[in-house]
Amino acid sequence: MVSAHPLGRELTFEELESFQFQFGFFPKHSVQIPLPNALLFSPPYGKVSIPISLFEVGLCLPTMDFFNLIIHEYGFSVTKQTLVSINEIVGYKLLYHALFHQSTVPAFKYFFNASTHSGTQNLSRRRGVPTLIQDKKNPKRTGRRSFYW
Repeated sequence: MVSAHPLGRELTFEELESFQFQFGFFPKHSVQIPLPNALLFSPPYGKVSIPISLFEVGLCLPTMDFFNLIIHEYGFSVTKQTLVSINEIVGYKLLYHALFHQSTVPAFKYFFNASTHSGTQNLSRRRGVPTLIQDKKNPKRTGRRSFYW
């Protein structure tokens, strides 16, 4: 049974199964689908809005300790992150894990600078520092503006 709230609705069983498979959500996360009139920056009381695209580039619940350390070190907010910066953090952690190395905040800061522009927080590669991995393909951009609570 799907129950409605003033700004969102609960997931159906099929949606919950899909979200578990794709993003690692479980019933305890109480994810809701916003109704058409809902705004990303006006979540219901006790909820946090998180764009779907952040999960599509690697954000997962619960977040990795390393992810939390980077967010804290740079003074970032998850909801003000760009997709690229989330992808940089997750990709860096996965790369170090694959290479059997311990990922550390100082090592991460060696490769990346933080910046904020118009309220959006971003990470960029430091100049003069070699790229960890180069991919010549451009990522496909969907332009969707979807989010979950």
